Amino acid sequence: MNPQYQPKSKPRSAQSLQNCLVDLKRSWRELDKLSQLNENWKTIVGNELSKECKPLKIEHKVLTIAVNHPQWRQALIYHKHRLKDTISRIGISLKEIKIIQNYDEKSININFEDPNLVWENHPIRIKKNNIVKCVFCNCPATKGEISRWGKCTFCWRKKV
Repeated sequence: MNPQYQPKSKPRSAQSLQNCLVDLKRSWRELDKLSQLNENWKTIVGNELSKECKPLKIEHKVLTIAVNHPQWRQALIYHKHRLKDTISRIGISLKEIKIIQNYDEKSININFEDPNLVWENHPIRIKKNNIVKCVFCNCPATKGEISRWGKCTFCWRKKV
């Protein structure tokens, strides 16, 4: 490979073994706090919400929580200060709580069907048996339009 296309990176400075061990010890403490959070998660956020979100990591006193749905994310953001207080009561001090959207694979209903069948039954498609003629202008219209207004959309707009 041509050296000009390789990423340019600065050489990292070497750290002493003691600094590496201190960093490792700190990361183990944060991992211990995370496992403590996981054990108490139902009591912290409640039974219903505990199924929709989970704590992912704690780095530099910042807790990252993954949430399955935007509404749950919004609820957590709104009550972030209460959540932080509850977590501090079990002995974990945090600077901040970061809440991210993360779709859980179990909650996504993946259905592998025939794409032609899916397209045929898609709501945007107008099926021929749902088409009728407007009694006023004889234009084709859906049964839903006729049952709602008694005429097609174009005739209804002329009235408005």
